[in-house]
Amino acid sequence: MTQDHPKKEAKKINFFTEYGDANRYKILEVIGRGSYGVVCSAIDVQTKEKVAIKRIHDIFDHVSDAVRILREVKLLRLLRHPDIVDIKHIMLPPSKKEFKDIYVVFELMESDLHQVIKANDDLTREHHQFFLYQMLRALKFMHTANVYHRDLKPKNILANANCKLKVCDFGLARAAFSDVPTTIFWTDYVATRWYRAPELCGSFCSKYTPAIDIWSIGCIFAEVLIGKPLFPGKSVAHQLELITDLLGTPSLEIIAGVRNEKARKYLTEMRKKSPVPFSQRFPNADPAAIRLLQRLLAFDPKDRPSAVEALADPYFKGLAKVDREPSCQPISRVEFEFERRKLTKDDIRELLYREILEYHPQIREDYLNRTETTKLLYPSVTGHFRSQFTYLKENGAKSAPVLPLERKHFSLPRSTVCTNLDSPDREPDRRNPKVSNNSMGLSDRKFGNPSKAHPPPKVPTGRVSGPVLPYENRNITNVYSRLTSQIRSLDL
Repeated sequence: MTQDHPKKEAKKINFFTEYGDANRYKILEVIGRGSYGVVCSAIDVQTKEKVAIKRIHDIFDHVSDAVRILREVKLLRLLRHPDIVDIKHIMLPPSKKEFKDIYVVFELMESDLHQVIKANDDLTREHHQFFLYQMLRALKFMHTANVYHRDLKPKNILANANCKLKVCDFGLARAAFSDVPTTIFWTDYVATRWYRAPELCGSFCSKYTPAIDIWSIGCIFAEVLIGKPLFPGKSVAHQLELITDLLGTPSLEIIAGVRNEKARKYLTEMRKKSPVPFSQRFPNADPAAIRLLQRLLAFDPKDRPSAVEALADPYFKGLAKVDREPSCQPISRVEFEFERRKLTKDDIRELLYREILEYHPQIREDYLNRTETTKLLYPSVTGHFRSQFTYLKENGAKSAPVLPLERKHFSLPRSTVCTNLDSPDREPDRRNPKVSNNSMGLSDRKFGNPSKAHPPPKVPTGRVSGPVLPYENRNITNVYSRLTSQIRSLDL
């Protein structure tokens, strides 16, 4: 016991050393744990709002992971929108030359759309409409900024009990620029197969366009309508079989445009299939929703509408308003100049440090003006916070089981484990079948112990219910309020 004590003290010191603004947050509990580190829910003592603090550790061990983190942090700073998850703060490391971890503070969401679909079998047509509207509104903002998400799926759409949705997980997103080729060679693990556009299955083509995100949104919306994934392919070939079972065999003209020879041969030799009427596949859906869905799920990407065109569809009459569907200025190429050169770990450390300074404007100004007066920009006042964080990390929160995260790559907005072991968006992990997925909100397990000093509050688990009144001539804020007043909270 005596020998272990110094080790524990060392862990405590190393876990959160000298991050000076940490005393601003009061830690509640661990809500996620994985290969990247730990996520805790917390209270911002200044604003009194609940947040999630994500520690990403040993960032620079692998250059590819560090670049992905840099890219995602930058994109989330540039894409400020009500329907996109928001980074509120990134804690300032004590030294730009030595830091290995970052602590990202972002808004705490309660669940994700996968859990909402799973928990609700009585969503109304108004819910369907409102969900799709928010997703397309986020997509319009991204695409006008020339950013493609490339990994949209229900678990990357965060949700609150008031039906508010936010797109998250930009770890695979890319910014496209008009002066460079928009060609990327996709591998099988990029973009979860069930929501992957057919032109990307089996590397049909190597050029990506906004239409790939439109297809993914169509798949997500179909899942909202029927309560289960639309195309749960077990392989690329099976995925194409499921797609063509619904849409029919593509025309020879479309097949001729497929760049991958094997894929082109596979489609050419496929037995002839006639399309299934969407009204038959989605018998209980609003006819207007079906018509729009059919446009979103066009096999040929050229036949899919843009997000702007989809928002103008008659399905959104009474809800859509151009003045609350903002566009975004195209992202400057300067922001992603680092993508054009080979980076060392020191290069990435410098770039990520500068990105962190965007959340510390006075320190940033001093740094850029070379007027820094001390290496340690903030004195250490983090003992209490560090103790809480370390205790929860080492003891698995004690009040609740902590499950490992499923994701194998770093991603900022994903944070909380969920107890669902059926992952509908990926093939089973035969090496570890018990690994569960996660979402950025609170999970559907019981949290905390009433006897503890700071028990976390109870929250919904993805459950929403009740009728939603028509949106005619209503401000979007009033819609949120109306939905909120109709939510029925469940006991955890």
